[in-house]
Amino acid sequence: MYKNQQALVCIVVFATLTNAQAPEVRRFVTLPPHSQASIAPVLLWDKGSYASWVPNEMEIQGLEANLSQISELKIRYYESTSLRIEHPEKYFRQYVGVKHNGKRQIYINAFCDDPPPSDWRSRLFVVIDGATCDWQAFYDPDTKSFSDLTINARA
Repeated sequence: MYKNQQALVCIVVFATLTNAQAPEVRRFVTLPPHSQASIAPVLLWDKGSYASWVPNEMEIQGLEANLSQISELKIRYYESTSLRIEHPEKYFRQYVGVKHNGKRQIYINAFCDDPPPSDWRSRLFVVIDGATCDWQAFYDPDTKSFSDLTINARA
């Protein structure tokens, strides 16, 4: 009987370990400043000037803590519809520090491709179409607010 109890304990422990969830993949990355050069063509609606800076960990944590605000924003050029970005935390997100007309902001490039491209952690992922599967916005680390939410047109 004692051996049966040991075997049962081993089975329960093994089952618990094999059913443990894998660690969640971090769905965001802060790209290096040289990625900023790829942003200007994406923002065809904005003729402002851009320079780069590197957001620190606290600024990225602030962005992440406030990310749900994206769901409340109206999408540029779609203001008259109820179209929204639901659950922005479920998207893969790339962050690039930009100085837009002299103001520090974090550019957010988000996409729903799962799995993401293999180089998404090192290169800005630019998509021409995709509707709400691909969106961009700016985050102001000083006011902890988001602005200029855009989506890609649908092809």
